[in-house]
Amino acid sequence: MGEPLFHVHGEDGRISLRGVISSPVSGALGDAYASSGSAAEVVLDCAGIERMDIFGLNELIKLGLRARVQGRSLRAANVSPGLVNIFRATRTDEAFAPQPGTGPYSYSRAAASAWAEPIDSIVLREVPDGAVNLNVDGLAVVGPVQGFGQLWEKTYRVRLSGSRVTPKEAVAALKTHFPSLQPPQNRFFPTSRGIAPGEVVLINAHTPAGLVSTGVWVVHADDDSFTFMTPQGHPESGWVSFTAFEEHGNTVAQVKGFARANDPIYELGFRLIGSREQERIWVHVLESLAQHFGVPGWVRMHKTCVGPDLQWNQVANVWYNAQIRTVLSSLRRAFSS
Repeated sequence: MGEPLFHVHGEDGRISLRGVISSPVSGALGDAYASSGSAAEVVLDCAGIERMDIFGLNELIKLGLRARVQGRSLRAANVSPGLVNIFRATRTDEAFAPQPGTGPYSYSRAAASAWAEPIDSIVLREVPDGAVNLNVDGLAVVGPVQGFGQLWEKTYRVRLSGSRVTPKEAVAALKTHFPSLQPPQNRFFPTSRGIAPGEVVLINAHTPAGLVSTGVWVVHADDDSFTFMTPQGHPESGWVSFTAFEEHGNTVAQVKGFARANDPIYELGFRLIGSREQERIWVHVLESLAQHFGVPGWVRMHKTCVGPDLQWNQVANVWYNAQIRTVLSSLRRAFSS
């Protein structure tokens, strides 16, 4: 066994983070928090972070929820410029209030370049042929911090046994063929630039509640993974990430959702039927990926409610509800024709 890629240390009111912050940091992060004492504010010292992916950010968000339940808060300090941009792009700066230090920093510039630059609102530079452009352009992006409903982490995996495909090739196939891997009721429209940091993918989908036009923003993309973040009005507030890795000599492709319903109407819809419909979509995508490589696709899914409380301060999100706005737009077109 080699040395761990990260080091986390907790002391009174402070947690020091070093190395690569990703999902394996979960246990050490919890232990460090337990060692941080009882101070109302816990400082996350980020000077030693060399790289943080979306899965590491998920772990910080979960730790923040744990602290909030206990009446405590987390604040990120000594944050490198690249890491500040990540907090701002994902709007998690509203939870961690990142403060730059004086350096030196360990953060990799190459890792930072795979993230989109922070934006105030989405600017759609191109509408692909056949797409309905509605409920995306001019809206802000929203993540797990800004949503209303319970926060769910859902992980879907398919083992590409019998295929010689590498993890990078699996991710490349997901990027290239993403629209065709969808079930028939879902239509995704990437721009001509493809799935790249800062690009937009428009979505026209049929749901149990009717047609919805929305989209996603590519907050992160490199050869190993990519992540879509939602705009205001999307059924969810959060992100979904796509990656692949090697396990026991086989490539495993993974989809991980980390999001909550955007508003009370969506939360009710998810509890009634929407959650199951969403799960079928990502199972279908991974099964289609396996078929693309000519191997059987048995998808395993695991889900955990990591934030059971409703965020009532976000109830006004219903104003942007894309489902309602899509219906109203359809009615306006029908009566004006």
